[in-house]
Amino acid sequence: MTFDLIEHLGCNSRVIVGDGMMARAFSAFADDKDVIVFASGVSDSTETRAAAFSREAKLLRRTRAEHPQALLIYFGTCSVYDPDRRNTPYVGHKIAMELMLKEADGPWLVLRLPLAVGPGHRGNTLARFLYDRILRGESFEVWKGSTRYPIDVEDACRIATRLIRDPSMWRRTVNIALRAFPVTDFVRVLEKIAGKAAVYQLVEKGQHYEVPCPEIAGLLDQLEIRPGADYLEKVLKKYFMPRR
Repeated sequence: MTFDLIEHLGCNSRVIVGDGMMARAFSAFADDKDVIVFASGVSDSTETRAAAFSREAKLLRRTRAEHPQALLIYFGTCSVYDPDRRNTPYVGHKIAMELMLKEADGPWLVLRLPLAVGPGHRGNTLARFLYDRILRGESFEVWKGSTRYPIDVEDACRIATRLIRDPSMWRRTVNIALRAFPVTDFVRVLEKIAGKAAVYQLVEKGQHYEVPCPEIAGLLDQLEIRPGADYLEKVLKKYFMPRR
């Protein structure tokens, strides 16, 4: 999680809150005083500490209060639809933050994201977890029935930008998910990238879940985003393949 680099929050010169992968992806909004991108807070979906959740809540309230007229962008999670994760403290916290934003004055847009993959991600994401374990030869469990919706952070930003620029989308909660892949596919692709066989146990757990995304269906063709059967491999190779 990240709570740093909150510089000049009360000044129009600083309208991106955070310094992680999502903040960098949305850097085009850095000088737009009418849009506040809240890209700071709890990013680890396994987080359980109340203090971490409280810090994000305080920062979100402060951000809203200091920019009452700006469109505030908050990143929620598509895990609200996952029966294996929707009752976790992390998901409960994200829902609470969405509600806080909706009840406050001022325009807002909640963008619920799935598994964003991008450069320099420091978070405890599935892709990073699997890749690091494979490289180190460490054993791990894979839930046979589990699926995830990977999205290139650049694709997420392009879709989000269209939504942000369309006032009819404001004051809405919009899911941005493309195509689901079994977690076993993540393992297979990352084995190829790492050049090593993974050491894992396949467990009879997990299940697929659907994420409704009616607001972005038409945007995918316009933006030429085509999440075909090879989308997962393209995205993982883009960000995990060692540079030569």
